[in-house]
Amino acid sequence: MESTPDHRWLMQYNIVNLVNQCRRLIRAEFDENLSLTDPQLRFKLAHFAGHTRSQGLQRLYGEIRLALLKLEGADPEPQQPPAPAVRRYRGQAISPAPETARQTPTRSRSTQKAVIYRGRTVAQG
Repeated sequence: MESTPDHRWLMQYNIVNLVNQCRRLIRAEFDENLSLTDPQLRFKLAHFAGHTRSQGLQRLYGEIRLALLKLEGADPEPQQPPAPAVRRYRGQAISPAPETARQTPTRSRSTQKAVIYRGRTVAQG
């Protein structure tokens, strides 16, 4: 039963309220959705609180840490660092497109694709 995650700390209403506020701020700043059922939630909160520019998130995480110290004592050591976030679209991992690829290239008149519409050839533009 050692591998079972201990979620007793999430049974405290005031801690869950603070965690949900942190989750909203993390979602807004890092575009990462954290789940309350994630066994690595405490470590991910610490990771994002360490990398944020938001003083509000740092303050909220400090309050969570104080409440956890009163409830359980010192934090356990993390087993592994959290993996970098991979954005997915329909199950496929996507990477952010560079700025040059986001711009739509303009075609010259000679390289435009011909489109046939109702029997007539028209240039797509």
